[in-house]
Amino acid sequence: MASEILSTKKGSEHNGSSNHGNGTNGNRTSQHWPLDFEEAYSWGPGPYTAAKVWALLDEEPLELINGWLVWKAMTEPEERRVAGIIQEILSLAARFAHFGQAYPDMLDCKMVNGNILKPDVCVISTKRFETQVIPRGFGSESTVLKGSPEWVIENRSPSNRRSQEDRKRKNYFDSGAEIIWDVYHEERKIWVYEVENPKEALEYGEEDEISCERFLPGWKRKVADFFAKDLTAEEIVGEAAGKWRAETQTETLRSVLLLQARLKFGEAALPANLGEKLQPYTAAQLTGLVASITTAPALEDWLSGFPE
Repeated sequence: MASEILSTKKGSEHNGSSNHGNGTNGNRTSQHWPLDFEEAYSWGPGPYTAAKVWALLDEEPLELINGWLVWKAMTEPEERRVAGIIQEILSLAARFAHFGQAYPDMLDCKMVNGNILKPDVCVISTKRFETQVIPRGFGSESTVLKGSPEWVIENRSPSNRRSQEDRKRKNYFDSGAEIIWDVYHEERKIWVYEVENPKEALEYGEEDEISCERFLPGWKRKVADFFAKDLTAEEIVGEAAGKWRAETQTETLRSVLLLQARLKFGEAALPANLGEKLQPYTAAQLTGLVASITTAPALEDWLSGFPE
C-alpha cells in the first residue's frame, strides 16, 4: 500500500484534495494524503507506523504524523541557501565548543509519540548522538535518532499555519529539544523558543546579536550573518577563526622558546616545569620572552624576567 501511495502522490499537484471522503479513516484511500500537521490530526489516527514505511521515509521528503504520511514541501532555493549558512555557522561553533555538530535536513527523528520528523537543520550533542542514534528495529542496519535534537532550526513559510508550528514545536520539546529557532528568511528574523517557556519566543531582527549560552558559552553572532550572501569562509567561521589563530601563534611561540632555551642553556639545566610555566602566558608575554632570551647572560637572569 505504501508504494501505491507514493505513486499516486507523485502524480498529484499537491498532497491532499477537496475530495477526502467523509473524514473517517475507513474511507481514506491511497489517493489522498494530509497536507500538514493540522490535517493529519484532524483525520484521526492513520494506519501507518515507521516500521511499515521506512523505505519511503528514506527515499522521499516525507514525515510520519499521527499515522499518516505527510509530504514535506521542498523549500525554495533562498530558504535552502539560508539553511546551508545556518548549518555551516552552527556546526563550526558547536565543534569549537566541543558540544557536537549541526546536521542538514532529512535526518529522521522519532518522537515519543511515534511521529517521524525531519528538521530543516539541527544541532546534536556528541553525547546524544552516541546514545540516542539507534537501530530502527531488531537486526536493522539503518538508524534513527530516538527523540529530538537538542537544538532544532525550522524555516518558516508564509503559508504555514501558526497552529501547525505550535504543534510541531510541542512534538520536539516533548521529545527532548531544548531550543528551537524559527527562521523567516523573507523578514530576516529569528524567533527563539526555549523548553522552559515553549510558547513564548524572543524575536531577533537583522541588526541584533543572537547567542546560545546553554550550548555555546560566550558565542554570539549577528543575525544578519545568517542571511548574508557574501560571507567569506573566515567570516562564516567567525570568532573561532581569531581564537584558532591566537592559539596557533601562542603554541608556536612556546615551542620556539623551549627550543631556544635548550640550545642556549642546555637541556639538563632547564627547570622540569618550564613548559608548564609558559602555558598561561599570552602571545605578547611570550614574544617578550623570545626577545629577552637572546640578551640574558645566564638562565637565572632569563627566568627572573618571567611575568608574575
